[in-house]
Amino acid sequence: MRQPALDAALVSLLACALWLGNAGEISARKVESDVPQRVDDLQSLEVKAEPINDFIYKIEGEGAMFLINTREGSVLVDTGVASEQSADQKQAVRELATGPIRKIVVTHAHADHAGGLPAWQEEIDAGAEFIGHHRYAYMARLQDEPLPYFKRRFHVLYPTRVSLEDEPPRPYWNMRPAREVYPGSDYEFELGGVRFVVIAPENGGEGEDGILLWLPESRVLFTGDLFGTLYPMFPNLYTVRGEKYRDPLDYVDALDLVLELKPEVIAHTHFRVIEGEEYIRESVTRMRDAVQYVWDETVKGMNAGKTVWELMRDIQLPEHLQLSQGHGKVSWSVRATWEIIAGWYYYDTIANLYHVPPTAIHRDVVEMVGGADALAARARTYLAKGQPLEAIRLLDIAAGNETKAVLNARIEAVEKLIAEAKSGLSNYSEIGLLEADLRASRQLLAGR
Repeated sequence: MRQPALDAALVSLLACALWLGNAGEISARKVESDVPQRVDDLQSLEVKAEPINDFIYKIEGEGAMFLINTREGSVLVDTGVASEQSADQKQAVRELATGPIRKIVVTHAHADHAGGLPAWQEEIDAGAEFIGHHRYAYMARLQDEPLPYFKRRFHVLYPTRVSLEDEPPRPYWNMRPAREVYPGSDYEFELGGVRFVVIAPENGGEGEDGILLWLPESRVLFTGDLFGTLYPMFPNLYTVRGEKYRDPLDYVDALDLVLELKPEVIAHTHFRVIEGEEYIRESVTRMRDAVQYVWDETVKGMNAGKTVWELMRDIQLPEHLQLSQGHGKVSWSVRATWEIIAGWYYYDTIANLYHVPPTAIHRDVVEMVGGADALAARARTYLAKGQPLEAIRLLDIAAGNETKAVLNARIEAVEKLIAEAKSGLSNYSEIGLLEADLRASRQLLAGR
């Protein structure tokens, strides 16, 4: 097989990657700006085909897919989202494929990777082998069965994209791989002179069912969402939209596996393809070491008797391990790590062993302090000291009893938090939740 022949656009991307990735030139001081894309930029990606080399194409879209051509047929990696883009992506594949689709590798069960599966049912029925992690069915079930619950959460973050109306079942979560791949037991096959190795880590960047596809001769590694949406970034070990925690030690092992392979190209699903062996080695090492650092510091703090809140506040990446936190966030991963180790009971109050929530006595507190306006006045003392989080904690007690004073104070506090988030880590989910809170307060205020 010939060496990759990069077109002008990919050469430009390579130059950008090398500029970002040179270990001597990376600026840890401004690492947030090292990743120019933001997560919501995915929604503006249009379907187009871009060559990675002379036999591999990336079919761009909100959820990208990859086409690998051989003289005996083609392999598809991921299937995009369940939307009108599916048909356009499939048409692009038809125009570029050198033969029938022989294998369909789905890197994990998230909707932007598996959502287009039904569009390929005809090919699967004709003999195309659907390949996935042995945990694919399990992770799909975790998303499918509680879907009404998750939709209510998703609607807060994505109000214009997620409807609360009833909708037909999502069939891609009920489709099962014909070939399941297990950790420690790679699935190797050859097609048209190209050798393929499907690898199942114990845990990936976005769930327990993430798999990798490795092409040893061309040293191209297809990673799905092992690295999350942005590259390089601190991983989404906990996503506030709601999913199982991702184990940090398993994640470190998965990145060690990537380093052992020594890829020259990482076919990263979202945004740019990553190129350059030196840059890949440096950036993957930095991501691995950052996760290991957060694990080590969390364990050290637990052993020293610190609270989870103290560790969420205090643990920060050192300068040489700085990464974008535009999607994953260190403080959320600290709490996830704590709860992976010790669970949800913090030994802070025995009341948390039972079903009565803290909010059960909020109305009593409001009455005792003389009304919700008293909470608003105290909250403003915190705002004057530049402590919007303490203000929010006070104002939360007035939930259900909001006065104009409470709502105005809350709006001011949340606006401060949004400004801090946008000028700091620019984390997509954090900003989305803050803006949702702001909209809700403004709507309540308009009705007063």
